[in-house]
Amino acid sequence: MVRTPLPLIEKNSLLQLQMVLPRVLTRQVTQAQMMSVCALYRRMGIAQLFLSGLPDGLFEELSRSARAFLFFLQGADDSTKTTSRSEPYFDAIACGDTEAEREIAQHSRATWNPGEEYEDDFLYVRILMERFTLAAPTARLDAAMSRYEGLPTARDDARLPLCQALVAADAQRFEEGLSLLLDVRTRELRKRIEAERLSPDDAATTAHLSVEVLALLRLAGRARLPTEQHYPLAPSVARRLDRARLPPPASWRQRVTSIHGATDVPGRNP
Repeated sequence: MVRTPLPLIEKNSLLQLQMVLPRVLTRQVTQAQMMSVCALYRRMGIAQLFLSGLPDGLFEELSRSARAFLFFLQGADDSTKTTSRSEPYFDAIACGDTEAEREIAQHSRATWNPGEEYEDDFLYVRILMERFTLAAPTARLDAAMSRYEGLPTARDDARLPLCQALVAADAQRFEEGLSLLLDVRTRELRKRIEAERLSPDDAATTAHLSVEVLALLRLAGRARLPTEQHYPLAPSVARRLDRARLPPPASWRQRVTSIHGATDVPGRNP
């Protein structure tokens, strides 16, 4: 598979954002479409990390992704929300934008949306939100974990051991669960690349860095679990939150950047 050069990914993503942001600002996108918008910020951030060797740009773009998603959630009806599709929640955790993380969790749907998402996908994200962001009562967290563990798909779900380990603060189980998840994610990526079902832009960016894995490592730190310095899909430089300088919360609307002379988004709304 031919991979798009990183500078071109930045330019392409910025141009696509310029075209779609007016629809986002007027709330004319679905959650699925919003996920595609947030993926543009994510690709730009990963491209900047790989080009510079520094995480500063990555953290900025992940924060913009999270803030854009929060704007969407604030204007969406609860009946249309699918909490399982909350990748920008992981963006917020990975870049240290705790305010966006909290607001995303508070504005996300608190119940499973049958017909729109699988229950195990919902529970995976919701349990993390309740354990680390919303400080849910122990009884509610235990009930959600019991429900997750009792699903027919639980045996083959690589995410369940991670949830169990994070909730119980079990270091050994976390490492085992993370190893399993990384193996699953790596094999899935390899299959998609070989079948040419992964876009060239993703083949050069998200196929090499998983914001979800970065977020899980951050949550492990909050649970006081020791972690290794290096993991597949989570380069150590991308975990250097000491370099995080988050942009203004509304900067996602404008996309004023210094990327090769890029200009403001048409019709920007500060």
